[in-house]
Amino acid sequence: MSTELVIALVLGSAFLWVTITLTILSAIDRPERKARRQERRELRMENRRTGYRPVSAGSHPQAGTRHPRGRRLHLH
Repeated sequence: MSTELVIALVLGSAFLWVTITLTILSAIDRPERKARRQERRELRMENRRTGYRPVSAGSHPQAGTRHPRGRRLHLH
């Protein structure tokens, strides 16, 4: 065999080994990453939940507006 062919085979097999190893490792870690992602999403949604209360009737004067707004919600 020529030297170039041996070098190409070694580099090709090394690339194939790295690719297969990374694929297997990412497949093993996938459920754990999914659980962590879901936990972070639940924490964000928990922080986003805020109590709302309706605006009192006379708090926003709307005289002269062509399209009066409906009832709006404000943060507590």
